[in-house]
Amino acid sequence: MNSITRRAARVLVTCACLLAAGVSSVTHAMNVKKQNLVDLLTHTDSIVVGTVAEKTDGFQDGLPYTEITLNVGQSLKGDHGMTYTFRQFGLIAPRKADDGRINMMVTPAGWPTYTVGERVMLFLHEPAARTGFQTTAGLVQGKFMLHKDRVANSTNNADLFSRVEFKKALKPSLADLVNQPGGAYAAEEFIELVRTAVKEKWIENGVMTNAQ
Repeated sequence: MNSITRRAARVLVTCACLLAAGVSSVTHAMNVKKQNLVDLLTHTDSIVVGTVAEKTDGFQDGLPYTEITLNVGQSLKGDHGMTYTFRQFGLIAPRKADDGRINMMVTPAGWPTYTVGERVMLFLHEPAARTGFQTTAGLVQGKFMLHKDRVANSTNNADLFSRVEFKKALKPSLADLVNQPGGAYAAEEFIELVRTAVKEKWIENGVMTNAQ
């Protein structure tokens, strides 16, 4: 089997496993389209700010997963208690199976990964109905890292407010935030904006929309 055939086989296996895992859809999983804040909020079941306390991996009904446990600082959407644990498709690293073969089904490229001790703000999809597996809306775009008083995702917040329209006046500090072209945001203001948007149902009530 040549290298091209092997790569194609790996892609097919990955897609099959993603379908079996019930992670929204392969289309979404492979989606690299940039997501703005309206898109993230629209596809988010819960939003949590916290610190990664533990990371393990294993198999659930034959499917590889990484399990992340957060010490929760703030629940902006949903009630997560003091800790929140979820499983995302893919192993932390290749693992030897009982039959001696090496399972290479690690976290897919473009999906978020986690480090114990890092502070994060996660926009999480609803858990998959069959497996309970869960990942972030927009994949890496829905995982924000907090460093001191700044917050950014792995795309450095690129296009996060692109095409976003507000049907109400924002207070000056939030208006300044949404007018930034990108780069790390002031964490306090960004968290406040998201919390308010969720609490007042800005998406549902048409206060915060995508420009037509």
